[in-house]
Amino acid sequence: MKGARKMILNKRSKMALIHIAKDRTGLSDEEYRALLWGAAGIESTRDLEWEDQFSAIMDAFAKLGFQSWKKEGKTDSRPRWVDEWACKPAQRAKIEVMWKTCARNKDEAALRAFIRRIAHVDHPRWLTPNLARKVILALEQMMKAAGYDPVTGGRLQEKQGAVHG
Repeated sequence: MKGARKMILNKRSKMALIHIAKDRTGLSDEEYRALLWGAAGIESTRDLEWEDQFSAIMDAFAKLGFQSWKKEGKTDSRPRWVDEWACKPAQRAKIEVMWKTCARNKDEAALRAFIRRIAHVDHPRWLTPNLARKVILALEQMMKAAGYDPVTGGRLQEKQGAVHG
């Protein structure tokens, strides 16, 4: 082995990150134990002693698709949106859920084009709370037209037994 091994630093936070990775990758307990043993030669995160063990475990999770929001060289531990919207986070979430419920083309580019058409802003970073309400009202109409209840997100029930005169 090249150089001296480094003792693990911030063991609790690294153990927590390993457990988050386990949950997000959906590993069973048996698969998780096999990953720990195969990557670092340990049976439990309590046995974690060396930085290279932690790195090997996280590399194994990365191969399974886990991505930590903490990137190399950054010490900020808070997760970040890929891009910021000017509206409230709850409004953004509502817009995205409503869009995915009723839009024919559900990709992000189509949503941005819709926002541009309704709110007349070039990017959601300029979508203020007032403009977001305008987008939400337009999405409510779109949901109704597509047969969805804007409140519950479920399908609207056809009126049964209606008399046509």
